[in-house]
Amino acid sequence: MTSTIIRASLVCLVLAAVLLSAGCTEREQSPGDRVPGPDFRGETSGYDDRVVFRFIPETDAAATYSVTLTIEQDVSWGTTIETRENVIYENISRGNPIEIVVPREGPSDGAAIEIEIRNTAGEVLHRSRTSVQPGTPTPALP
Repeated sequence: MTSTIIRASLVCLVLAAVLLSAGCTEREQSPGDRVPGPDFRGETSGYDDRVVFRFIPETDAAATYSVTLTIEQDVSWGTTIETRENVIYENISRGNPIEIVVPREGPSDGAAIEIEIRNTAGEVLHRSRTSVQPGTPTPALP
């Protein structure tokens, strides 16, 4: 019986060593322990030759973000002109936002962007779809 107890003890010690070396005994970070990333706000500017989409974090601390986006022109047609996946933007802050410029052939071209911004841990901080439609010109009175 003593040899059985010794063998069982050795098996337990080996298993404990394997678990410790594999890192299985570390405490997993709970959602309450995580520091949430900043909120982002979108800002859009339309010009005759381009549309500028800005995504501004609500923080002055510079950080790195991963961006996946789809850009469309002529929003009513939904023509995708570009798709980017997991593009890294560094040193992004309130004073240095993520900026995407979409060229226009003319002021009557629409543009849209669908974007997802993640922090370096992979958590989604912002997801949106923003579009700019050409305005209807107001007739000038004689």
